[in-house]
Amino acid sequence: MSATKFRFTEQAVEKLSVSDKRARYYDSQMPGLIIDVLPSNKKTFRVYKKLPGTQKPLSVTIGSFPSIAVEQARKQARKAMADIADGMNPNDSKRHFRAASVTLDTVYESYKLSRKLKETTLRGYEQVMDCYFDDWAKKRLADLTENRIYRRHCELTKRSPAQADLAMRTLRALFNFARAEYKSSDGRTLFPHNPVTILSEKRCWNNVARKQTRLRPSQLKPFLTVVNEMRDEAMVLRQDFTATVCDFVEFMAFTGLRKTELLELEWKNVFLDDQLFCLDDTKNGQGLELPITKPLEEILKRRAEYRVSGFVFGADNHHGRVVEPKKIIKQMNERADISFTLHDLRRTFCSVAETIGVGTYTLKRLLNHKTSRSDVTAGYTVLTAEELREPADRICKRLSEYAGVKSCSDESSLGQLTKQLANLSKEQRLELMSALLA
Repeated sequence: MSATKFRFTEQAVEKLSVSDKRARYYDSQMPGLIIDVLPSNKKTFRVYKKLPGTQKPLSVTIGSFPSIAVEQARKQARKAMADIADGMNPNDSKRHFRAASVTLDTVYESYKLSRKLKETTLRGYEQVMDCYFDDWAKKRLADLTENRIYRRHCELTKRSPAQADLAMRTLRALFNFARAEYKSSDGRTLFPHNPVTILSEKRCWNNVARKQTRLRPSQLKPFLTVVNEMRDEAMVLRQDFTATVCDFVEFMAFTGLRKTELLELEWKNVFLDDQLFCLDDTKNGQGLELPITKPLEEILKRRAEYRVSGFVFGADNHHGRVVEPKKIIKQMNERADISFTLHDLRRTFCSVAETIGVGTYTLKRLLNHKTSRSDVTAGYTVLTAEELREPADRICKRLSEYAGVKSCSDESSLGQLTKQLANLSKEQRLELMSALLA
């Protein structure tokens, strides 16, 4: 009898020696039953047999010795080999069993681990799961039927139509993830149906319209006036956080950037000498290089003077930066007798850019909007900070005009000419004078 093939008994299996590599032994009494001995001395019974019409044998784990005795292993092996003889893969049965018992919470945790989520995105997911699906966390995914989902959507819609749709979009993403994650040996999904589709079939998505709010031209003057007044007061009273938020709000108004992208701007990405700054960690994953216009330069120089951390809009907290400026913005609204949100500033910037004829691709780049991969022209349109400087200056000028602030570009023609002449070298000046006298 071969050293690797013998009749399995309790004593024989117990005496199997351990080596520095995995060793495999075959049961002479039941062909197809094997035991693997690992260097850790773990001994595992398996069935090793081919499905009819296939070349590669299946490896079906039965259990570990001595938790499973030899006769128990043979009994389970007989059942597994009977399934194999009928063309069924026993591993698929195990997968189906695991899939049938997987909970919403388990799928959600796996979903988070499989993706590189930003802090703000993760915070949004956590809020949805805690607020709308907390009672479903331990329920099996298989038990979340179309009827249950439809009723939950109806309940949430009474509270907030927008949040109801958000919650169901999150749930739909988790079902789609489970569809791709849990599959049989031949690649078929164990979750073929996404029950959230019932909302489309019944046409009950709320489809809340996008907000259209922005600051009107007449509101820009009281808005910027209050921002300046609050900043001046805060600097006198040494209220650093308020002053920083005022700078942040003004910076956002003159760039139209997203809140988090701007709050996470670090000094290492600000280049005052080159008159540009960079955003690395953006919503669409693409880096952005933007020019520093005159209003931004003033803000950055002021922030540099009161620098408290590696972030431009730094704060004395464990984040090292401003995180949520809602209270200060509420005060601004009350004092200016207007109502604006941070995203309103982005819409205002975009709307003003459109009125002065800034090109679509230029505006997309300024706002860091992702273009479709099918847009071939966008792929050939490369805009750096220098190409964006002129349109950015024009937008800032128009915003300043609406706010009643004299732009530096509104100087007299003589003043502009004087500046240009001052930048000429001696040889260039002589050449110019010769050309004028000719």
